[in-house]
Amino acid sequence: MMEIVLIEFIDTLDASLKKLQREAGVAAGFANLTISQFQYIDAVQALGSPAVSEIADRLQISKASATTGVNKLIKRGYLTKSQSEQDRRVFHVQLTAAGQQLIGAKYQALAEYEAFALGALTLEEAAQFQTILMKLIDRFKGA
Repeated sequence: MMEIVLIEFIDTLDASLKKLQREAGVAAGFANLTISQFQYIDAVQALGSPAVSEIADRLQISKASATTGVNKLIKRGYLTKSQSEQDRRVFHVQLTAAGQQLIGAKYQALAEYEAFALGALTLEEAAQFQTILMKLIDRFKGA
């Protein structure tokens, strides 16, 4: 039973993001991104203008894997790469306008989903829900 509920919950989050993307007229490009590719874009956004090695560290993957993932997203138009002026061996990764649009759509969808959830729950239930999610996240991360 819990498995079914979790799948439904994840599916509703995914549907919320895709609906917002369709409404924004950007579904064609976003619809084909994998979860892993979203994680790369999130990492670049969170880190600012990271080197590929910083992305690899954040995602806990090899630098070679990070390079491959970044290059795929460059080809798709979500990221760009520029050579460091201080160390010519280092390349920094930035979001393109499309990458920034994706991040904006993601946070808008999350805000809408949060408003929907808060409208369906009492304040006490919302607090309990957040506590439960944080406990699961901490457990998953091994904290």
